[in-house]
Amino acid sequence: MHFKIRPAKKEDCKEISRLIMVSRSNVELERDGFCENPFFQCLVAEVPEEHKSKEGNGIGKGLLCKVAEVGKKKECVRLQLSVLDWNTPSRDFYAAKGAQDLTVSEGWHAIRFDGQSLDNLANEAAKI
Repeated sequence: MHFKIRPAKKEDCKEISRLIMVSRSNVELERDGFCENPFFQCLVAEVPEEHKSKEGNGIGKGLLCKVAEVGKKKECVRLQLSVLDWNTPSRDFYAAKGAQDLTVSEGWHAIRFDGQSLDNLANEAAKI
């Protein structure tokens, strides 16, 4: 194994911001993840430059297993992921590890409020 998995540090936020597909700046990540009561935790895989490649080094498996370990230590009873429908390699990977696709078996749909719809919903709270 040519990598090390560790908890993220504030200094990692710029790279994390680049990698994730949400509109969060590294400043927002620092604020939200490294405060007294953080909204999230993050793990980082440190990979030597000569071992960096897109797949095949076990980094994804290592991260997934570490997330499961952290969750179990915190008495979590499940690990739930969001995977885009076109991402067949990831869906197959998770299935091979024992994950269930709830889209088919339970009919779950991912629902999101953001932007104006989130503002509208929050503004309605004052009227209740």
